[in-house]
Amino acid sequence: MNNLKLKILKARIIEAIKYDLNILKFPLVLVSYLAIALLSAIGKHLKAFSMVSSIYRTGWAGSYTLGLFFARYYFSDPTRAKNLTEQAVDSIEPLPNTAQFFDHPERMLDGIVTVLKSPGENEKGVLIFNYSYYFLMFHKYFDFKAISEKYVVVLEPSWAGFCEMSIMSYANADCPVYLMCYEKRDLNFIQELNSSLKPLEIGPSWFVNHTNFQPMEVTRDIDIIMVAAWADFKRHGAFFKAISKLKQLNYTPKITLVGYSVDLDQEFIKEQADYYGIADWITIYQSISHSEVCQLLNRSKVNVLWSKFEGNNRAIIEGMFCNTIVIMREGHNYGENYDFINEQTGCFANEENLANKVLAALKNYAEFKPREYVMNKRSCILATEIMNNQIGTDEKKLGRNWTKSMAVKVNELHQMDYLDLTVREQFKTDYQFLLKNMTKSNT
Repeated sequence: MNNLKLKILKARIIEAIKYDLNILKFPLVLVSYLAIALLSAIGKHLKAFSMVSSIYRTGWAGSYTLGLFFARYYFSDPTRAKNLTEQAVDSIEPLPNTAQFFDHPERMLDGIVTVLKSPGENEKGVLIFNYSYYFLMFHKYFDFKAISEKYVVVLEPSWAGFCEMSIMSYANADCPVYLMCYEKRDLNFIQELNSSLKPLEIGPSWFVNHTNFQPMEVTRDIDIIMVAAWADFKRHGAFFKAISKLKQLNYTPKITLVGYSVDLDQEFIKEQADYYGIADWITIYQSISHSEVCQLLNRSKVNVLWSKFEGNNRAIIEGMFCNTIVIMREGHNYGENYDFINEQTGCFANEENLANKVLAALKNYAEFKPREYVMNKRSCILATEIMNNQIGTDEKKLGRNWTKSMAVKVNELHQMDYLDLTVREQFKTDYQFLLKNMTKSNT
């Protein structure tokens, strides 16, 4: 138990340094600026920009200005941009879940690098790259210049905070590269950067497969569900502490956790629940299928997202498609008041009022209409229309044709797929073209 207390205390301290009272952290940003300038002066450019990325992502006072300043310095100059990108590409190392792509980069195709539209006469096709980690890998294993002459590229980042090498490596491209911007802070950053990166005001959570997540005729016998990997940033312990206040309100909820191991495991999650005295409230499911997740979401009244910082969470939208309302922690990412959390879909809460907000939601959950909202305002079909209209308009301005629309893609657990699986056949020649443009040194 003492070891667990130390882990919890350490996590709280790290979290406070990273995310709490950011308005007071300008002195840290100033010191960081000096350190970055020194690293740059002695030629440690990749290390310098890595520090820039880390500081920008925090949201500390002054971090936005710092990020924009150094991004402009490195990526407004073609030579600096090229040199830094080459260093970043050379520095990529395999991780346990990505090692296969170093040996077989072609496995990135049709899942991580996905064709949405074939090129035609004076008309570009469209490729979409999923997950930030693979943006640099594409530079490493494929001839981006040759491919971008035939295809428009869309980047779908997996984490908020866009002043980072994986994204910036496309900022000095010879053609527009489109970037999904789902946080206003990142949208402003990309717009002010005024580079080859062109923002699309959509994100990964728009691409939930609504045919996999639908309402069912089942009893909603679970009070709260949390669909989140066993990872520090998901803050299971903080959720347990906040929800344990239901004891004082004389309510014992049924809570379901759905996840899989990342930097924590199921046993540690159970230890935390026991530490906060709510282990008997909880049922845990690990690494289950989409259909099983859908059934659990349908049985749940409230779907909780309690992280302070991550990407564009899909699990809460999957829940909305199952007509399950969401409670999101206040201040998520950069504290944006997201329009998709509203009177139809759910509410925000904090550490102090989560228990009360949950009780109120449990009483009134049937009055919400989350599926209706996301089908009309946040679906993969609508997102594809937005991309098609914006990119098509831009392409016509550049003197190219735009006669065909993009295929609709969806995000599954580990990769992308097509909403209509039969369209895959029509893209065979596109994937063959991409294979031919794998760089020889890596095949």
